[in-house]
Amino acid sequence: MSLNKQSVFAVFNDADSQSASFADRLFKLGVADRATARPLAMEWAAAKYGEKLVQGQRGITWAKRDTAAERAANRVLGLCFPAVDLAKPKAKSNKTDPVESLLKKFASLTAAEKRRFKAAI
Repeated sequence: MSLNKQSVFAVFNDADSQSASFADRLFKLGVADRATARPLAMEWAAAKYGEKLVQGQRGITWAKRDTAAERAANRVLGLCFPAVDLAKPKAKSNKTDPVESLLKKFASLTAAEKRRFKAAI
């Protein structure tokens, strides 16, 4: 099977520039990021698919999970704000020296606790 790579690449180029144009249009309307667009996309999808939204502790959420409306909202958000464009969370370094940690704990003991500890070892 022979593929016309130029035609395939043309489709890829269109798809790549399409998300940028959607994001640019949303930016001009005052929607600058995915977090701002999410509740609006949810409201749009709920109206289009007849689903209900409820107010949760951290904002609006779906009354029913895994519905066509939820998938549509995620699909639209993914098209307008691709995941590759999101900022990657910085990894937190949890490299504490165990000896240093023990020394800090020992230093925080009272004089009597230090004497008891030294007598026990």
